[in-house]
Amino acid sequence: MRAHRLSGRTPAIPKPHRGWLRPGPLVAVLAALAAAAVLLAPPVWLPDGTAATAALMLVTIGLWASGIVSEALASLLFFLAAMLFAVAPAEAVFAGFGASAFWLIFAGLVLSLAIRHTGLGERIAGGLLTRAPRSYPLLVTASVVVGTVFAFLMPGSMGRIVLLVPIALAVADRAGFAAAARGRFALVLGVVFGTHLTSFAILPANVPNVVWASAVEAQHGFQVGYLEYLWWHFPVLGLLRAALLVALLLWWLPDRLSDDQAHDTPATPPGEAAAGERQLAAVLLAALALWATDFAHGIAPAWVALAAACYCLLPPTRLTPERPYAALDVGPLLFVAGVLGLGETLARSGLGEAAFAQLLPLLPLSPGADTLNFGVLGLGSALLGVFTTLPGVPAVASPLAPAIAGATGWPLEAVLVTLTVGYATFLLPYQAPPILVGGRLGGVPWGVLTRFTLGYAAVSTLLVFPLQYLWLHLVGVYGF
Repeated sequence: MRAHRLSGRTPAIPKPHRGWLRPGPLVAVLAALAAAAVLLAPPVWLPDGTAATAALMLVTIGLWASGIVSEALASLLFFLAAMLFAVAPAEAVFAGFGASAFWLIFAGLVLSLAIRHTGLGERIAGGLLTRAPRSYPLLVTASVVVGTVFAFLMPGSMGRIVLLVPIALAVADRAGFAAAARGRFALVLGVVFGTHLTSFAILPANVPNVVWASAVEAQHGFQVGYLEYLWWHFPVLGLLRAALLVALLLWWLPDRLSDDQAHDTPATPPGEAAAGERQLAAVLLAALALWATDFAHGIAPAWVALAAACYCLLPPTRLTPERPYAALDVGPLLFVAGVLGLGETLARSGLGEAAFAQLLPLLPLSPGADTLNFGVLGLGSALLGVFTTLPGVPAVASPLAPAIAGATGWPLEAVLVTLTVGYATFLLPYQAPPILVGGRLGGVPWGVLTRFTLGYAAVSTLLVFPLQYLWLHLVGVYGF
């Protein structure tokens, strides 16, 4: 690996090969060809009048998966094409804008903006990371712990990663890791994977979870509580995967602090928190308390987050910049709206049920074969994420849950919970935009990021999937 000279600036990020033989353009081309084939020769099993809807679905998912345009632009193109060709009513196409997931992401963006504006995030993360500067294993562990803590405080992975990666780079500089050092990559990957992987076990902590919760509520009438979801997933998908992440980072990216750095004294603790930091900390703690007690008051996480965001936007609080709306990145909002709109469009068209009717006889699902059923559904939803990206998995798969429940003999709730186990596993960085952005911000080469993502997915699938099945069985999700 070529060494870079250490400087005060972030090193140039290696760019992947841009030829048309890259996976992204190939996915887009294949999706376009499949869409053309559906339009020209619709399969006999397609419901009448849905060929255009199927073609639009293929193109949209192809654009999301390929990354040749931004996810937000792909969503806008979906909205445009859906209305121009009248593939569904406007209330279906634009259903995402009325979903709680949309407003949870909006609130997360506002809270992230407030955390950066007040300096609270840097104070918390810097204080936590500088607690373990004398040992490389402890430093890597601290980076994962910081990511996990922030998954509870900030509802959006992207905002957390944008906040945490520069802090991890500063700690790496202080520890003496050069731009191409394995220790530097380990610290960046620790905060990036730590805050995104564990967020799948915390209901309002990332986009796929809120898409899943919105789809489950809208299509099946289930309202999942914050603590209930945490109890289902955090012991294994949260704590165990975090511990596995630390072990894999230390094994795959071994390094050590220099003797001088290993005996340095800790940094001087930051001074007294400013009034804005204290005020925002109180708002976040109140929101966390309300999320944790939703079983008592019945207020959904999205509306708790929106209330906190509205408070931060009040001019007298001074918790956000003077022009906060100009500073917000609307890309995640459009992406979520597009994913939910596509899911609602597919649900109304009957395409999902028709496709699953063809696929169901080919899947080895049967009542009583519970371990096999779990493996097929978990791995199936993980592989579906290769084509849809992670937020698209619950939007596409949720309408199929009743048919799957009939094939497996499981309660509907068990099928829906199993889908979350699958989409919590991603094989390649493009499936999880926060991972992709974090790697680029941290200067992690594309090859290193891809190999680590794939390697962690393989190890996690072998070790975590069976344990998560046993845990869900133990807590009674499967009803047997």
